[in-house]
Amino acid sequence: MKKLFLAVFAAVCALGVSAQTLWDGESAEKQFTLGVRAGLNIAKMTDMPSGVDSRTSFHAGLSADWNIVNSFSVNSGIFYTGKGVKDGSAEFIEIPVYASYRLNFAEASQLQVNFGPYLDFGIAGDAFKDEVDGKRFQMGLGVGAGYTFHKFLVGIQYQFGLTKAFDNADPKYNNLAISLGYNF
Repeated sequence: MKKLFLAVFAAVCALGVSAQTLWDGESAEKQFTLGVRAGLNIAKMTDMPSGVDSRTSFHAGLSADWNIVNSFSVNSGIFYTGKGVKDGSAEFIEIPVYASYRLNFAEASQLQVNFGPYLDFGIAGDAFKDEVDGKRFQMGLGVGAGYTFHKFLVGIQYQFGLTKAFDNADPKYNNLAISLGYNF
């Protein structure tokens, strides 16, 4: 099933790319795009002992794109997101700042590839209890892709934590996120 999905996706992409260039440096028709995003998180932590399970959680928030040219924008927003492990939750307010390459297939169809830093501010969870001593400020790098059709978006991204989650230990937060969204 996975191979079939990837083959169909590649064929659709190839059909769209054959009719256009890979870079469109024309000024973007719309300078700012606002939207909403929500989805599933599958979070884990690096350097954890075996037997520590990943955590399934969610994310939701507002997205904002500053469209510089048709093929490039800066993607940001503010999101509530859950990370951590099954028995050690951490809830964050997250602000990503991603460079976003856009490939237009048709007037209402677009592939996006995103990469850049994010900042997390811990607001709740087991990781921030006094005896655990989790760090409330986190940062990392995210990489992902999305497909927009008309105003609807489906996306996937992976986030690599760069800062230690705790003062006295090495684990870092990593997260796989699958999103659905709508652009206004």
